[in-house]
Amino acid sequence: MLLPETAEEFRRSLLRWASENAREYPWRERERSRYEVFVAEFFLTQTPADNVAGVYPKFLDRYPSLNAIREAEVEKIESVIEPLGFQRMRAQALNSIAESVDELPDTSDQLQELERVGPYVANATLCFADCAKLPILDRNVERVYTRVFGDEYPDSRSERERFCTEMLPEDPDDVRMYNLGLLDVGALVCTKRDPGCDDCFAFEYCDYATSRE
Repeated sequence: MLLPETAEEFRRSLLRWASENAREYPWRERERSRYEVFVAEFFLTQTPADNVAGVYPKFLDRYPSLNAIREAEVEKIESVIEPLGFQRMRAQALNSIAESVDELPDTSDQLQELERVGPYVANATLCFADCAKLPILDRNVERVYTRVFGDEYPDSRSERERFCTEMLPEDPDDVRMYNLGLLDVGALVCTKRDPGCDDCFAFEYCDYATSRE
């Protein structure tokens, strides 16, 4: 796939921005296990990060492993994660996952075979826990790429996945920071409403920003 001419500049600038501005959450600490990252990503689906941060430490304290979830009553799990919403669905899904595997798989396809685990949660888990070179696509990422690259960002889902994969840096540590940066630019700068275009590193070549002038 032929990437836009500004792809490399965007990649370098995003990494610089992320090194100074990436949000700090407990699940982003480098020593976190795959299980600990998975729990966070599972909860972050349709839930603001700050809400998850309020529940995350308590949950890990009570359920530090899949085995602990397997041995717990579903209702007890529900009571811990109730502030996040969807507590019954999430508790039942976690229990089902714990019943089906002793350890979380190390491939995205295998993770997606688990109950209520989609491509985003699977890829994010392996990228942030294991520095796997995998793309992550959520609404924030889609919005950033669509705005910056305009018509050069593909329309189809499969082509977008390929585009996002080829945008990733070569260095595994950079891949992790790049994906975190994408999420945070979308959450903090390239927001759905009133984006901070004037403060964005991509302002000069962003299709959306230049079209507003």
